[in-house]
Amino acid sequence: MSDDIFSQLFNLFNNDDGDVNWNLASQINNHINKDSEESLLFSNSEMNYEEIFRAIQLNNQSLEKSYKELSKVEILSTKEYGNWFLESIRHFDFSDLNINNGGPLNFSGAQSSLIGMQLGNIAGFLSKNTWGLSHFGIIVPKSEQLGINKLNFESRISKFEIEDKEATLALMALEFIALSLGKYNAPFSFVLDQMKKSNESLIESLGEMKPDIDPSNLSNPEEIFSNMPELNNLNFDSIFDSIFAPLSFYRQVIKERTKEFVNYLDPSVIDLVMDLSLVGTNEGINDFEIKISNYDDKSNNFINYLNESDSQYTTLDILSDIDLIPTASEIEDPISWAARTSLPPI
Repeated sequence: MSDDIFSQLFNLFNNDDGDVNWNLASQINNHINKDSEESLLFSNSEMNYEEIFRAIQLNNQSLEKSYKELSKVEILSTKEYGNWFLESIRHFDFSDLNINNGGPLNFSGAQSSLIGMQLGNIAGFLSKNTWGLSHFGIIVPKSEQLGINKLNFESRISKFEIEDKEATLALMALEFIALSLGKYNAPFSFVLDQMKKSNESLIESLGEMKPDIDPSNLSNPEEIFSNMPELNNLNFDSIFDSIFAPLSFYRQVIKERTKEFVNYLDPSVIDLVMDLSLVGTNEGINDFEIKISNYDDKSNNFINYLNESDSQYTTLDILSDIDLIPTASEIEDPISWAARTSLPPI
């Protein structure tokens, strides 16, 4: 780990620079991606991403009700993609993501850096392991530029025996829709709720590590941080375990919206590139993919229920209100969700 990260971590106990220490988040993302290939030369290097993006822009402009216009596409390395992700979530309000200071360590003023650690780990995990936002149904960021995580993006395309340009168009359109849906805050608010819970375990593990430590008197930051379990291996289950079902729901929303958006493209191509059970991405996230894909059919059935029951709520209404986001049990039983949200069952 770089000295810069240790310096940032050492300063966290006297840090009061806002709601999030974004510099620390970025450095942790960079550290996680330090061994990733940074070259942008690929077997598919002749693919004209700008041309495909322009086709998506023109398609968007032709719609009666268009999505937000994006200024350009950015082809990024994994590290760059992680930092693009961090930049695109700065608009969220992190002020309610409170840290419990009642433990054996004094974390006064450390909240922004502890949150920065969590966000840096999330950004690093996503950029290192996923092809983009649509991979896990991440409806989070707002940005004027469409970020493409090129190494993983192209790796995904190479797994299918279909024409490269067709697969690229499908995946880029999915990323365009996922980013466009970032204007709805409820999905990320749901993630923040889970982060609040993970903060408690983070503080507990730090307290158990050295309960009698006084951080203000430390001269060697590595003394406290060298064994910090969450730094390089954040327990994502503690954040994501309760939202695998909602993430599957978000993926289905992205997929259905994309099929409507590029209705000239065979919808089976969209299904193919989004199918997590068909081809694994890598061993590091195989478990996540399995857990999310287990809900895919149920999420699709949930959306069919909304349509067939003439629900007063659309999928976009659900993305607009955290109280409408279905739980795992409600995705399996849409009528129970309808009862909770005061909808008449079929």
